[in-house]
Amino acid sequence: MNRNGLVNMPPAGFKASLRSRVIVAAILVAIFVPAFVLGGWVCFFVFMAFLSLALIEVLLAPQKHYGWWVWVFTFVVTFCYVYWFVLKSNLIGYRKDPENYAFSLENYFSTLDISVIGIAVSLIGYFVISIFDKNFEFSDVSYLFTMTILLGMGFQAFYFVRYFPFFVYGFSSGFRDYTGLIVHGVTGPAVLQEAGFRFWGSITLEVYVFIGVIANDVFAYFGGVYFGKHKMNPRISPKKTWEGFWFGAVISFLLSAAWGLALAFTGWPMLPFLDRANFYWILLISFVLPLLSDLGDLSFSLIKRHYGIKDYGNILRGHGGVLDRFDSTIFAIIGVSIILIFLLHDFDFLL
Repeated sequence: MNRNGLVNMPPAGFKASLRSRVIVAAILVAIFVPAFVLGGWVCFFVFMAFLSLALIEVLLAPQKHYGWWVWVFTFVVTFCYVYWFVLKSNLIGYRKDPENYAFSLENYFSTLDISVIGIAVSLIGYFVISIFDKNFEFSDVSYLFTMTILLGMGFQAFYFVRYFPFFVYGFSSGFRDYTGLIVHGVTGPAVLQEAGFRFWGSITLEVYVFIGVIANDVFAYFGGVYFGKHKMNPRISPKKTWEGFWFGAVISFLLSAAWGLALAFTGWPMLPFLDRANFYWILLISFVLPLLSDLGDLSFSLIKRHYGIKDYGNILRGHGGVLDRFDSTIFAIIGVSIILIFLLHDFDFLL
């Protein structure tokens, strides 16, 4: 510490670690920003690739040699959670009008849609494996059943937040009907083909979520390094401190709220019900974002401590694995998606 005892001295190797983190963060930005902006197949395959890496880390975390059947079943189940209803809807669209059909992600994200049948098949399947595979115990059933649902909801939520604006402005009749609003000078579903909306207006919501999560992670890290003294939960996350938590949460709230309010008050709201008149919802979501982010971080840390591993992987130098980087984002984006669904439906819990 310095002489007044308020600021900590950074640990040895801090600068080298920070440099590595910055490089990896820049690479991730270079990958995800074009995926967000371009959407379509680019977004589809980028998130599919990261989901595949995340599943590999999930299967390696217990440090057991699972049979190939466990790997195949886990991949199939999780991919079905994320993609089945999209592929099904596209197939229906093709059968109705094959001549004018074009693959689309934009038309189908009105809600999070995890199949109850898929959940039942997953649970039964893992129990069947545990009966015939002596290496696959009840703890493995519980772990993989939980993680496939969590990753299924999380990665579907990535797509949901990206494409929910398309549903709201183009197909929302029957709930709150926003299809007649003028967006970027265009009225109704025609806005879905307008370049300004497709490549900019529709990504502001996803950017909002990432601002909240990234700001919380970054400033909690620096707050903990320079001001951290009181541990939050050493049993789960030895380095997390209350000082870092508050530092990250406050700045996350300020930055995400500033983004959302700036868009609302300049007439370019992220969603029609997140406009100037409903600014308080922006404040509420901005408040919840860092809390969900920290919950995700601690929850995934709990799993790592259970299996005695420091990181899920090392593919992202300085960040660990994909799950180490996206643990907080998964919880945050699921939570935000649920809030947005309830807002669109006037908090009707019987959806």
